[in-house]
Amino acid sequence: MKLYLIRHAESQNNARPTHQRVCDPPLTARGRLQAQHLAQWMTTFRHDVLITSPFRRTLETTRIYLDQSPRPVCVWHNVFERGGCFNGYNDATYSGAPGLSRRQIIKLAHSDREQCVIDDTIGDQGWWDRPDREAEDETVRRAASVVGRFIDEFGDSDMTVVAVIHADFIRALLSQMIGDVVDMQRLGPIVNVGISRLRWANEAWHLDWLNSVSHMPARLVTGREH
Repeated sequence: MKLYLIRHAESQNNARPTHQRVCDPPLTARGRLQAQHLAQWMTTFRHDVLITSPFRRTLETTRIYLDQSPRPVCVWHNVFERGGCFNGYNDATYSGAPGLSRRQIIKLAHSDREQCVIDDTIGDQGWWDRPDREAEDETVRRAASVVGRFIDEFGDSDMTVVAVIHADFIRALLSQMIGDVVDMQRLGPIVNVGISRLRWANEAWHLDWLNSVSHMPARLVTGREH
């Protein structure tokens, strides 16, 4: 299996001060340009599965590609950004938000609802629907679970899987996959639409690329991780 981990395009939260963040921001105008460059790059190679998270910014990033190259998209419940869907910017102000509902996700994700495959755990009350923010130990356990899901569903195949997800969660996944050989604290920012590619072979993960932006003009590279 080849696995591409891609951060979403620039969201409004990425472009704002931390204290102005909102629970589920859309892309900026620059983010949409980034997503267009990503979409063009994704047409250059064969991939079998496209996965995205239920956040608006990942759905908008993949939708730009899907409008050009229609294909199925899988919305996985458990690949959301660290912390989940929440308002606030510190421990004193955090509060959970419901997140998009199943119907809203289908509308955002694809022009053809039959081509949108959503985890059964996402319902009509919103995919997060918790009063609190995810704790750090929960993120670590979730990352381990997602790594296991990649292996269970695709590990014994020669499939190519693309996951458009989030910077902090990519770090959490990489910690599980290659943390024994790479110092995760020294990686630097995972930039918007930055691409990392790994292979699962011989019961181990092998890193081919980390945070590549060769598909992007330099003027569009952004990398704030919040």
